[in-house]
Amino acid sequence: MKHLTLLRRAGYAFVALGLLCAAVIAVGVWHSSAVQKDERAEGRRKYHARLRDGVGREVELASGDSPAQIRRAVDSVTKFIEKRSGVSVSEATKDRLAALEERVQSGNGRRLTVNAFSAALSATVLQRLASLNDEEIAHVDDTLRGFNAPDMPKNYDRAFKLPQGYVSIGIPPEKTMGRLKAVRDQLATPAGEALAGMFTQTVQYHVRGHAQNLAEAVPEQFGNLWDVAGDRESTAADAGFTPLQAFLVAYSLLSNDGLGYSQANLSKRMEIDRKSMTKTLGQPFPSPEGHRAYGVNGYDFSSPLDLFFDEQTVNRFLDRVEKGGGA
Repeated sequence: MKHLTLLRRAGYAFVALGLLCAAVIAVGVWHSSAVQKDERAEGRRKYHARLRDGVGREVELASGDSPAQIRRAVDSVTKFIEKRSGVSVSEATKDRLAALEERVQSGNGRRLTVNAFSAALSATVLQRLASLNDEEIAHVDDTLRGFNAPDMPKNYDRAFKLPQGYVSIGIPPEKTMGRLKAVRDQLATPAGEALAGMFTQTVQYHVRGHAQNLAEAVPEQFGNLWDVAGDRESTAADAGFTPLQAFLVAYSLLSNDGLGYSQANLSKRMEIDRKSMTKTLGQPFPSPEGHRAYGVNGYDFSSPLDLFFDEQTVNRFLDRVEKGGGA
């Protein structure tokens, strides 16, 4: 019973870090039996259109081992991430990404399977979680309570919000922080192995979904991640995540940025959200102008990317990518 309680707490906390827990969060709309087949197909079509408008239009991945082309691809991905979340990737990390990508594209490095990529990301996130101090945990709680501004309506409740619309209404910060601290502290005990296993399985589930959706929506850039016709992980000669693809999907999972919408259309969507919130609250909601959609104090979804996508953590992740995944 003690372990069961611990696992429940772990699932809650891990979702709070931006990686959706399948045991807590309902499966996406096109996997739900509650909608009709034609509705699922239409929802999927629209979702793929958003992906093509976003990552498909604004990211250029390398299709060969030309150093110049690879550097353009790295700059394209990092610029895409910075515009959407404010995360700035250092020149040193860009250089390392380019070197890793060139190595793989030239056939001298390994691409990552879904499981290998999931293991690398899981181990990195758990390592960072285990090192969080109490002040950083308080920052995680505050950040996940959503966008904030000096002119927020008085009747707006900054409830603790998780991905996929799950909201913990009325849960005080002391309780969410207590759960995070409990998981952090347990990671250094024998129970930590069980928590890590559960977490890795959750990450695998969502990495697999990303691979499938990206391959279906933008096959020219992500077709190597999934065999759409066979509905399974690709086994082609170029199958698997390259370092740059892994970097982009890791960002997506940690920020809850689905990679849809171009920057222009993302701005339009935030303005639509502002008007909707103003109507709902009966008071003016702050403008999205000058704010990013994702990352710390993100207008669309706020997440502690400064803690989990900082340079040290990113390089720990790239260490694992370079070694082919795992701890």
